[in-house]
Amino acid sequence: MSTNALLELKEVHKSFGPKHVLKGVNVDVAPGRSLVILGGSGSGKSVMLKNALGLMTPNEGQILFNGEDVTHDQGKTREAMRARIGMLFQSAALFDSLTVWENIAFRLLTADGMKRKEA
Repeated sequence: MSTNALLELKEVHKSFGPKHVLKGVNVDVAPGRSLVILGGSGSGKSVMLKNALGLMTPNEGQILFNGEDVTHDQGKTREAMRARIGMLFQSAALFDSLTVWENIAFRLLTADGMKRKEA
């Protein structure tokens, strides 16, 4: 593992009842680098990303962002981390209930509180 990783997962485990989805996952992403996660259906890609983004909490292991343990962070601390990360959903999915413009402006409108005219 790189000691200069911006995002690092260390020995991350996640289970849902008896179903063990992540078993000791180790990943690091250096600043300015991209990471593509590929795998078959049900292999744990989405669960890993949800843990990395704080949408789920691992049963074991650590999530580090910029060297800081954010495994259990919530609220503004977690939002500050997410503001520095971009994620592209499978098949470049958009919110089907929004127009293309609303999809593009989504973060500006929701996270930044920008007015529609300014966005």
